[in-house]
Amino acid sequence: MSLAKIVSLAIELENMIGEIYQLASDLSPEENIGRELARLADEEQQHVNLLRTGRNYLTKVPEVFGQPTISEEEMLLGIKKAQEVLAKIENRKLLLPQMLDELRELERSFEKIHLNTLIEVQDKNLKKLFQALAGEDKKHVERLSALLESLQ
Repeated sequence: MSLAKIVSLAIELENMIGEIYQLASDLSPEENIGRELARLADEEQQHVNLLRTGRNYLTKVPEVFGQPTISEEEMLLGIKKAQEVLAKIENRKLLLPQMLDELRELERSFEKIHLNTLIEVQDKNLKKLFQALAGEDKKHVERLSALLESLQ
C-alpha cells in the first residue's frame, strides 16, 4: 500500500471521529459536556489539517519518510469501528455515558493512527510535529474520562 493511501485513510478516520464528536455534542443533554465535545470535534479537524500537511510533504519531499508502519487492514478496521460508533449514536442507541465511553475507547485505539506511527518520519522537526499530534489523542482520552467521572 502506498504511503499516500495510508495517510488518506487516516484523514478519513479523523474526519469521521470529528463527525462523531460533533453529533455527540449536538445530542448531549448536558450543556457543559456538549461544549467540551464540540471542542474535541474542532481539535479533530486540526488533526485532519495536520495529516493533510503531512500528505503534502509526502508528495513534495518523499525522502523525509520511510515505510508505512501500519497496514491497510488496520486502517480499515479503525474506520469500521468508527462507523459502528457513529451508527449507534445516529440511531440514538447510546446514552451520554455510553457515548463518552465509546469515544474514549476509539481514541485509545487510534493513538497510533498518526503520521509519527503510520509512517516512519526521518526529519526530526517534522517528526516532532506529528508526535505532538499523537499526544493530543492521549489528552482526549483523559478529557473523556473526566467527563464520564463528572456524570457519576
